[in-house]
Amino acid sequence: MLAARKNTMQSSNHDAGGPPQHPPGRHLYFDDRAAVPWHRSLAAALFQARDQGKRVLIVIGRRDCGGTRALIEKIVPKQEIADELRASFVCVCGDHGSQEEAVSALTHQAPRREPTPLCLYTDADGRLLHSTVGGRPAAVFLRDLTEAHARR
Repeated sequence: MLAARKNTMQSSNHDAGGPPQHPPGRHLYFDDRAAVPWHRSLAAALFQARDQGKRVLIVIGRRDCGGTRALIEKIVPKQEIADELRASFVCVCGDHGSQEEAVSALTHQAPRREPTPLCLYTDADGRLLHSTVGGRPAAVFLRDLTEAHARR
């Protein structure tokens, strides 16, 4: 009975503007060794970001992109970076060739969209704060995170 009531409550929360019922999980293509949970839906990430007072990081890449692989497999799992991401950001992964409409709209606001990975930093309302393209050393990526978190 309790489980049925909980499912009803979740459905009504979603209908009333609650989060979509797709929990974050693994990155779309690469293994970050469970450093951070990855959303596939910007709407779910924005809901969580508003609820938790965080920013959103959207990483758009390709399965065959060495820069995206390096970011997710080598840089994101670094302790200092994973800690900053978990504390200050909700993460979204997307594919360069197939993006949801809201992510595509943000992509077109970025001054540059190539090469991948394209990292879009937004506030909890989905306003673009900062963007970067291409592979970046860990120290530079951490600086990007810190700067994006500090922007208003």
